[in-house]
Amino acid sequence: MSKAKIADTKPIAANLEAGEEYYWCSCGQSRNQPFCDGSHRGTEFTPMTFSVGEAQEAYLCQCKRTSTPPFCDGAHARLDEDEKVNYAAAATDTLSAKNTPEESTLESIHALARDGLTKTGHHGEMASMGVPRHMLPQWDDIQILAAQFARKPLMEDVAVGSELVIGPKAKKPLILKIPLFVSDMSFGALSEEAKVALACGAELAGTGICSGEGGMLPEEREANSRYFYELASAQFGYDESLLAGIQAFHFKGGQGAKTGTGGHLPGNKVTEKIAQVRGLEKGQDAISPPTFAELNTPADFKHFSDRVRELSGGVPIGMKLSANHIEKDIAFAIEAGVDYIILDGRGGGTGAAPLIFRDHISVPTIPALARARHYLDKKLGKRKQKDITLIITGGLRTPADFIKALCLGADGIAVSNSAMQSIGCVAARMCNTNNCPAGIATQKPELRARLNVEKSANQLARFLEASTSLMQVMARACGHDHLQKFNHKDLTTWNRDMAALAGVAYGGFDPDR
Repeated sequence: MSKAKIADTKPIAANLEAGEEYYWCSCGQSRNQPFCDGSHRGTEFTPMTFSVGEAQEAYLCQCKRTSTPPFCDGAHARLDEDEKVNYAAAATDTLSAKNTPEESTLESIHALARDGLTKTGHHGEMASMGVPRHMLPQWDDIQILAAQFARKPLMEDVAVGSELVIGPKAKKPLILKIPLFVSDMSFGALSEEAKVALACGAELAGTGICSGEGGMLPEEREANSRYFYELASAQFGYDESLLAGIQAFHFKGGQGAKTGTGGHLPGNKVTEKIAQVRGLEKGQDAISPPTFAELNTPADFKHFSDRVRELSGGVPIGMKLSANHIEKDIAFAIEAGVDYIILDGRGGGTGAAPLIFRDHISVPTIPALARARHYLDKKLGKRKQKDITLIITGGLRTPADFIKALCLGADGIAVSNSAMQSIGCVAARMCNTNNCPAGIATQKPELRARLNVEKSANQLARFLEASTSLMQVMARACGHDHLQKFNHKDLTTWNRDMAALAGVAYGGFDPDR
C-alpha cells in the first residue's frame, strides 16, 4: 500500500462532541483537514470513522503516519528528511499558504487574517516544551579549564563532596546529596505515574522533587523525603495542614516559557484525582490568574512566609522567578526574606504555553545566571553571598551543562526535561495534546499504562548519579574537592558574544596577558 500524502507536519486541535460520528482523512488529500472531503475517491485509502464518549479537545494527526489514528502520537516529529522535503515541495505547487525559508511567518499571518483568535483562544497558538535549543546561546560555546602545573589536578582516589544545602540560614536547612533535583512539573500536566516515578528516582539518588503549581499529589510526597512545595497564584489544593510534611516551600512568580499571564486547564482534562489534588470539582475548569491576588509587597510575602516557617518547623522559603526583570525581582525576594531563589531562564519548558510568550519572553539562562550571581554577591556582600541559595533551571540537559552552571555561580540545578527523558520521554513535543506516547504528559489511561514506574525511577536515579559522578571527575581535573568549589576561573570561551553574555574570560589572543 502506498503512503498517504502528508497534509501537515503538525497535529491540529479539534473540538469533538460526544457521540457524534466523524470521518478522519487517511489519504492526506482532503482540503478540510483533518476530516474527509471525498478526495480519497479513486485511491486505495478510505476515511476512518470514529467518535468519542465525551466532549473534548483532541489533537488529530495530519502527517498520516500515526500509529494511533486518528489521534496524533508524535509521528510528525520523526518524519525522515525525504518526507519533509517532499511535503515542502508539494506545498509550493498549491495556492495554500505554507511557510518558506524566506517567509517563515506566512502561515500564521494567513491564519490570523482568516480566523482572528477564534480557533486558538485569546492567548493565541499554544505549544509545549521550551524554545528550540538552536534559538538559544549554547552551553557548548563555553569551555572548562582543567588544571595541570600552576594548579594541580587531584588524584582519582580523592573524594569530591557533592552535597547541596538549601537555605543554610533556615531553622531546618534542606540537605541534598547532590546539587541536582527535579524541577516543578504539575500533576495534571504530568500523569500520576510520571510524578511518582520522578519522586522515586530522585529519592534513590538522595535528592528532591518539586510539586509544581498543581498541588501536592500524596503518592508523590510519600515517595520522596526532600519535597519542595510550590505555591502559585491559584493556590491549588493549598492547606496549612500540608506544611508539616514538606521540606522546602517556594512561591511561583513565573517560569521561563510563561510569565505574566494566567493559565487554563479545560474541565474535560480535570479528572477526579486532579480535582481532588487541586481542590476542584471533577470537570471544573482550572483557572490560574496572572499573579497572586492578595500578596503584593515584600512584606505581604514575608508575613505569609513566617506563617509557613512556624507551621513547618522552619523549612527554607524561596521564590521561583523567571528571568525577566532579574535584579529588581531578586531585590524583591531578598526584601521578602527568602532562603533560596529558583531562576528559570529562557529555554525552560512547560506543558503548554502561548507561542507569543514561549518564543518571545525571558532572558536566556546563561546570561540570566551570570547576572543573578553578580547581583546577589553585590547585594549580600562577600560574607553573606551564600546565605541565599541560587538554583538555576531552564534548558540544562547534560553533566557538562551542570558543571558550567556551577562555575557561573549556581549553587544547584533543577532539571525537568532531562528528568523526563530519563523516565522515557521521546521528545515528541506534544505535551499539550494529552497524547504523549510515553505516558508522561497525558491523563489517558491507555497511554499512562505504558510507563513502568519502577523501571523509570531506576533510570532517573542512574542518570542523576552518573551525572554527579562525571561532575566529580571534572572537579578533580580542575583541582577541586567539592562541586561547590567550581568558579568563574574554571571557564573560558572562544566566542566573544558568549564572553559578553556570561562574563566569562575570552580565550582568544590578548597582548596584555
